[in-house]
Amino acid sequence: MNAMIQTPMTTAGAMRRRRWISYAACVWAVLFAAPHIWWALGNPFAFPGGEPSYRVFMSATWRIVFDWVVVLLSFISFGVALALVRPWGRTIPQWPLRAAAWTASAILTLRGAGGLAVDGLTDLEDPSRPIWTVGFVVGGLLFGGVAWRAHRARRRHTADLDV
Repeated sequence: MNAMIQTPMTTAGAMRRRRWISYAACVWAVLFAAPHIWWALGNPFAFPGGEPSYRVFMSATWRIVFDWVVVLLSFISFGVALALVRPWGRTIPQWPLRAAAWTASAILTLRGAGGLAVDGLTDLEDPSRPIWTVGFVVGGLLFGGVAWRAHRARRRHTADLDV
């Protein structure tokens, strides 16, 4: 009897944790998209390296296109994180969603780790750079958590079907 009481609580707790990390990844994706939107629209606020770097980088058309691609990928990642925990997301094949979450995790974590290896947590030339670098790491960890939770949920669901 005691095991029956704990199982729903454990499952409910796991669902809450899975939802929490997915919603945190959604917030991260929106926060990550925001500066790319205003940079692509011509505002240098918070650009790594300040306004001089912004003027150099944004003078090339490819850089503006790059920022809009980042915004698009951010909104896709928002949808991926949300689809893995919302009921409507079950109508979408799960393996591409999990693959997208794992891919986002790997790319963001590698970018963040690379930034930390090059700049560490202090960059005297650009004090904002460590903030962006840590942001990549946080995003990578969040999407890794989303992917891991979705993977675990799939394994639990498959085990339930085998019984």
